[in-house]
Amino acid sequence: MRWVHKDQELRDCHIAFVSRSEAKRYAKLLQALEGATVLTVGETEGFLGAGGSISFSFEHDTLQFEVNLVASDTAHLRISSRLLALARHVVNRTEAAKS
Repeated sequence: MRWVHKDQELRDCHIAFVSRSEAKRYAKLLQALEGATVLTVGETEGFLGAGGSISFSFEHDTLQFEVNLVASDTAHLRISSRLLALARHVVNRTEAAKS
């Protein structure tokens, strides 16, 4: 694990965790990763809508997650069907087109 200080350094990562404190910069950070094979992980409700791949949250003291298949496809990543079965919610192309 390492802290990234320049947006372009994100492209060298396999997984980029974008913390709650960077919520105002989601669009810029995710744009810097466009086309890169990087799994983007966040912790706020709006992260998937901004183009992130996986968003974690706590509900009733249980860690849960949601997956954005459109974002992971764009990053040329495959999410295991076993992992998808555990997700609280999965955003697919059909659902993304509706929003």
